[in-house]
Amino acid sequence: MTTETYQRLALQLRMAGEALITHPTPDTYNQVSKMFSTLVRAGMAGEAIDLANDTLSDICDRYEEIGAIQVLDYEAEHLRLAIASVDDRLPLVPVNRINLAVREIEVFCASVGA
Repeated sequence: MTTETYQRLALQLRMAGEALITHPTPDTYNQVSKMFSTLVRAGMAGEAIDLANDTLSDICDRYEEIGAIQVLDYEAEHLRLAIASVDDRLPLVPVNRINLAVREIEVFCASVGA
């Protein structure tokens, strides 16, 4: 992955995470969720991915209970930690795998109406 591509993807992930933390809405949640789904589909695994997915799952569960997206302080910390850890490993994922994963996630989300 070129430095420019890495920096662009890392910035997009960080900005999406901060948007979810500071302005939690279904749209900001979906954006972050799709990004992490894409990384998993591209082959990234590990504690950071698990932490992010567990945290996103908790946020989704709360949404289903109360009807609003809320990010608690400890969840914000978890998301920032996960994003920083993923950021360090992002250059190891081949860009062609990320591009394919993006297309696959987009097709899946379109098929379920997300």
